[in-house]
Amino acid sequence: MSWPMFWKAVRDLRWTTFWYALGLAIYIVFLASFYPTLERQREEFERMLQQYPEFLFRVFGIDPERILFTSFAGFMYAETFSFIWPAVLLIFVVLSGAATVAQEVERGTAEFWLSVPVSRARLLASKQLALLAGILAVVLTSALALAAGAAAFGGELTGRGLGQLVLVLASFGVAFAGLATLASAFASERSKAAGVVGGIVLLMYLAWIVAGLAEEVRWLRYFSLLTAYDPQAAMLGELAWYKPLVHLAVGVGAALAALVVFARRDIVA
Repeated sequence: MSWPMFWKAVRDLRWTTFWYALGLAIYIVFLASFYPTLERQREEFERMLQQYPEFLFRVFGIDPERILFTSFAGFMYAETFSFIWPAVLLIFVVLSGAATVAQEVERGTAEFWLSVPVSRARLLASKQLALLAGILAVVLTSALALAAGAAAFGGELTGRGLGQLVLVLASFGVAFAGLATLASAFASERSKAAGVVGGIVLLMYLAWIVAGLAEEVRWLRYFSLLTAYDPQAAMLGELAWYKPLVHLAVGVGAALAALVVFARRDIVA
């Protein structure tokens, strides 16, 4: 790894990371502030939920058979970590990861970038680690915001649950960051790399939704990384450890493949 390139990449990402982290933190605390209201109106809220169609829960990533909507973990999962939080992180990760190589080619700065007396693999690895630092910054800020919200508004959240949540969120980001940098290593335009990964995300999302609606196509869940994303179990301290390992394996594997592809490709603007 090249430390000068790492710090340059961190500086390039710092404001993007800051605003994404801040926005998610504010959103988490804002949603947590509604939990006391939920507690006071628990019975009415449960009756209302029973009227919702199962399909609506599935679309937003909520399993109606597992949901503990009226617990703090269930409430924050349904309102934040089931759909909004991963969607925002995916935007950050996909756009930032797609820029690692493709944006240098698109802007015509690739030759200058590669003129540094460091191997291509080390240059790209430096950018990948900078992106990892950005993901960790967003995840840790969100976790601190959740802990603050739980303390301020009477939510139940253990240290074990918070630690498992950090692992789930970080590994989820790593998986798609790896795919984004791999697409960028092939592409010559940031938009094309982001479009490819965005299409993959959409197909995974559809496979996950359909798999939850019909028993006959449950096998589709094995084609979606969203199946291994389980923040509700993490907040309850009941995470199945193989799930973040799946995400980490995909992310690290894709990142290593990106290094190989980038080391061998011709840079053509």
